[in-house]
Amino acid sequence: MFGIAYGRYFKLETKTKRTLRIIRIIVAVIWCAIIILCLINRDKFTVDGIVKITPEHTLLAALVMMIFFALKSVSVFIYFGIIFAASGIIFPLRIAIPVNLIGTVVMVTIPFFIGRFLGSDMVNYIFEKYPRAAHLHERRKQNDFLLTLLFRLTGAMPSDLLAFYMGASGSKFGAYLVASVLGFSVSSVTFPLMGDKIRDPKSPQFIISFCIEASVVILTSGGLIIRHIIKNRQEKKALEQQKP
Repeated sequence: MFGIAYGRYFKLETKTKRTLRIIRIIVAVIWCAIIILCLINRDKFTVDGIVKITPEHTLLAALVMMIFFALKSVSVFIYFGIIFAASGIIFPLRIAIPVNLIGTVVMVTIPFFIGRFLGSDMVNYIFEKYPRAAHLHERRKQNDFLLTLLFRLTGAMPSDLLAFYMGASGSKFGAYLVASVLGFSVSSVTFPLMGDKIRDPKSPQFIISFCIEASVVILTSGGLIIRHIIKNRQEKKALEQQKP
């Protein structure tokens, strides 16, 4: 009886694994199809292109923007700044910022759960396409929140690849989501301000917004580099002290 029950369980488990693998393949194919579609039409994903096809009605325009954020979430060929800037042209600032923040949630959530579903296959794909992610894998063990925040602020890794990886590696969604929204919060304000004055890049509004955006990236990146140098020196000093 035990052998029969075990045999049935083994067959059911094998069938379930086979079904999951088929579903994962289908998801991966759909994902690749979307990427190819975005690549073919990448010339249309510009600030002007987005503004032209967005309806004038505020609610409908916001829904269309969510579609663009969703497309960005699965394609490295679309720069998030273009969508943020387009919001500044389409909406007044008081609406553009909430639209960008909600869009950020959409943009970082979809690839996270695709990565969670695809699991180790996605991790291997990211390591193959982005070798520096191996370093990310080691740091992830320390603090998911801080790691996500720093990568979002510096842009050291494409937004969607980071999301795919964090989902596939089993990170906690809550910490990841909060860190992602915080990391994009500055850009969700500066890019609409720049978009509002995109035809007048010499205006104080554009220049100040650009400087703020650049300063965040430079200061964060600089801090990480300094921290890395100090850490390497400390490790080197510790090894030297261990020598007889």
